Amino acid sequence: LHLSIRRQRQMCIRDRFISAYSYADVKEYDKPRIRGILMDRCLSWGAECELPAATQWCLEKGYSKAIYWEIESGAGESKMTRMLKSDQLCKSKKCDAFSTIVCYRR
Repeated sequence: LHLSIRRQRQMCIRDRFISAYSYADVKEYDKPRIRGILMDRCLSWGAECELPAATQWCLEKGYSKAIYWEIESGAGESKMTRMLKSDQLCKSKKCDAFSTIVCYRR
């Protein structure tokens, strides 16, 4: 029940944030993958994490920037993650992956 309420709150915040960009080109990527493997939250090992990584994803997809993202903590424990810049793989509970990235284009 606690996770369900927390998830609902996250979705509400995300929806309000995205609606502020409703007149722009916005796209949400659910569980972004690099060649079939979940995208790690860092561009390379322990560096350029979250905003830089999400922004790089969006730039490579033709968007201007990342405006929202969520992280799946410990994703590497059960699944592998891949870093976008270094192409390194991680399979450890210390590895986190993006569960969603929302991109914006002017």
